[in-house]
Amino acid sequence: MSRFYLIGFIFIPLFSLGQVKLKDALAFGDKQFQKGDYYYALDYYHQALKLDPENIELVWKIAETNRAYKDYVQAEKFYAIVYSKDEDAERFPDAILYFSLMQKQNGKYKEALEHFKTAKKLFSEDKTSFRYKKALQEVESTNWAMKQWKLGPDLGIQLDALTENINSFDAEFGHTVLNGKLYFSSLKADSTDEELQEVYSKNYHTSLYEVSLQNKDSVAEKLNELIPLGRSIGNSSFTNEQSIYYSVCTDQDFNYSCAIVFSKKLANGQWAPLDSLNALVNEPGANNTMPHFTKLDGKDVLFFSSNRNGTKGAMDIWYAVIGKDGNPISVTNVSPINSLENEISPWYDTIEKRLFFSSSWHQGFGGQDVFYSNYKDGVFGMSINAGLPVNSPAADQYYFQSGDSTFVSSNRLGSLYAKNPTCCSDIYIAEIPRRKPLKSNKEQETFTEIVKLPIQLYFENDQPDANTSSDVTELSYTDSYRKYEAKFEEYKTKVGLQRDALQAEKATNELSTFFNEEVKKGYDDLNRFTDQVWNELQKGNQVQLMVQGFASPLAKTDYNVHLTKRRIHSLKNYFEEIQQGRFGSYMSGDHPLLEFIEVPMGENKANKDTSDDFYDQKNSVYSKAASQERRIEIIELRIKQ
Repeated sequence: MSRFYLIGFIFIPLFSLGQVKLKDALAFGDKQFQKGDYYYALDYYHQALKLDPENIELVWKIAETNRAYKDYVQAEKFYAIVYSKDEDAERFPDAILYFSLMQKQNGKYKEALEHFKTAKKLFSEDKTSFRYKKALQEVESTNWAMKQWKLGPDLGIQLDALTENINSFDAEFGHTVLNGKLYFSSLKADSTDEELQEVYSKNYHTSLYEVSLQNKDSVAEKLNELIPLGRSIGNSSFTNEQSIYYSVCTDQDFNYSCAIVFSKKLANGQWAPLDSLNALVNEPGANNTMPHFTKLDGKDVLFFSSNRNGTKGAMDIWYAVIGKDGNPISVTNVSPINSLENEISPWYDTIEKRLFFSSSWHQGFGGQDVFYSNYKDGVFGMSINAGLPVNSPAADQYYFQSGDSTFVSSNRLGSLYAKNPTCCSDIYIAEIPRRKPLKSNKEQETFTEIVKLPIQLYFENDQPDANTSSDVTELSYTDSYRKYEAKFEEYKTKVGLQRDALQAEKATNELSTFFNEEVKKGYDDLNRFTDQVWNELQKGNQVQLMVQGFASPLAKTDYNVHLTKRRIHSLKNYFEEIQQGRFGSYMSGDHPLLEFIEVPMGENKANKDTSDDFYDQKNSVYSKAASQERRIEIIELRIKQ
């Protein structure tokens, strides 16, 4: 079955598992797996495993079935067994990758990273293979996820599950809000055993529902008029109250193949017969689904997901320009955001000019994450992760906004379930005030306060990370600044150890003024400068920051070069971590939108009158003159449109 839909418990055991022979158990397990009934497939496979506990192929089937069932904990467990018995990846080359992916989806980022590195090395003989490219991508992605997870979610966003008149033990996927009603799809059955959660309905399909968001007691109503006999439907997108695009799917053994249809309301209030779009969108033999109708450059367009000819990976995001008759007249691949895997559930924000979508590639927290791409001058930009808490280690899809409400569908921990905590998606909501669109270029230019360059950022002696020749650090500039700030009084005490009382008072006052008017000012300027950089990135521009690094002459020149590189690296860490890491995605990939041009000067431009005497630390370490040399400077902001 397609991973975009819930798997239901459809089939009832044909006989008691206690009477099953190995051959029969395997045959019936395979049959249930092909039909998408993963729960009972696992029953048969586990019975078979009791009869043949050393059967590695059977363990592999159990791992694969748990992954399809979205039981990440059990999938990790059984992939680990396969990998431990096939470390050379001769029989099951995908075991190490899926084992690592399940660890990532269980939030075990550190362990997953080490196994992704192992997979990268294992598949490095063929760098053109998908396995190597996936391992390489996941090493970078998991590194990114670890940093973002450490920072935690944006505390200004509270994501809550919708009430149980909408969410259920089945899977729900939200699509749109129209006139106070939520339209969503769900795989619900008409007849279910409440205790076992087994489905007895002969016609068990995904359907569209509508429900009032104002009344928590309202009952979700199925849109029966839109359901063709024996088909599943979903992914509704209204052009207005009278017309709708949505997907109609056939499900042969739960392998969905969809086409996009269009319907209008008649004068009597009934929906007209379905009108399938032409082959420009519904390419024969392809899976064409998840339509989203919107405006782009003043034209009516329909975004959708498809594996049609020309697709980069499994599913790509495309858009069709729609003519006056409602049919497409051209189709374009949104190439900058598409990858070797799945890009699905597109939604375009006409206010921010951003295309939101979900992907299992790029830099994410696990499974499918929500990303967005800024649109400017007819071009879509790079993929930016929407961050926490919109995303999670599970599968997060179907992002859209209505007013100040943001919706996302997710099978994260905390969703309703009967037997598997991550089996089924619920619809979540967050209230995030929308920024009003800027009306003119002049408004855009003045939206953020302009900070004058250079910005000078100061450091404690031999910081960050004393006594090392490393060029990188785990600390951000905020970390370094706070440690330095905590020692301001100690510095003033040490510099005041002068024989001459007047000289001691003068040195202490100079240092106090330096801390208040230069060190603190630099940190405050940096915090305001980040808004300026962010504003340029939101315009779709590439930003380059030229940064110079300096050191006092106390240590040797080569050591100071490494030290200044660490100081510049702490600024990079600052941008990766500030404001819940919203700059992180802009700094990653082969062509980042936020780059740093480094000029590590070491002590080469230090004031030659500054003391370098180790035994005179009141002057070589604690004095204002020495403190002024321990800095980096943002000297230039370059903008490339």
